[in-house]
Amino acid sequence: MGVTKPDALDPRAPHWSDFSRINETPSEWTFKVLEWDGDPDADGVADRGEAEVVHGDHRFVVTTWLQSRDRTHDRYWGVAYETVNQDGEDEPLAFHISTSQSIARNNLGHARDVLDNGEPEPHVLIRDHVGGPRETFEYPAEHMAEKAADLQIELKIGNDDREYIVTVHSKAEWERTLERERVLESMGMGGRDV
Repeated sequence: MGVTKPDALDPRAPHWSDFSRINETPSEWTFKVLEWDGDPDADGVADRGEAEVVHGDHRFVVTTWLQSRDRTHDRYWGVAYETVNQDGEDEPLAFHISTSQSIARNNLGHARDVLDNGEPEPHVLIRDHVGGPRETFEYPAEHMAEKAADLQIELKIGNDDREYIVTVHSKAEWERTLERERVLESMGMGGRDV
């Protein structure tokens, strides 16, 4: 358990040391730094890292990076759950991005608690592009799907390149919707390809 790369304990990268504290309490979750690029001699801001938090089949991907500003920078944090997309492939989809490490840790901690407490109901996030494809992403719990939907809406605001409608449904409800669409399609009454 704990941080596995010595570089992650470097004083210039205290963020990973702090984030790895999720292992200080008895838990089956493990934290591992996968990558840290913090070259102090690089031009501009060169600090980016990625870590994984894993328990059983559940995997979270945590990223942190510096965003350059005039004469300064902001540190960002992203938390993603490795979802299964409509093609059955693993795909990390962020459900939290912010400049606050503590809020990112809280979001990760709450998502872990949801998974640890009982049997959460799988939900899907639907990203329906205007005049284009419809994407589906499966989450193990409603909380993460709702957080991801909020983030997708936030990323869309003020960005003309992001033309989509975002909704969240239980997996069972979504499967019923798809079945209705298939029936309507077979009867020549509309429907839609996923």
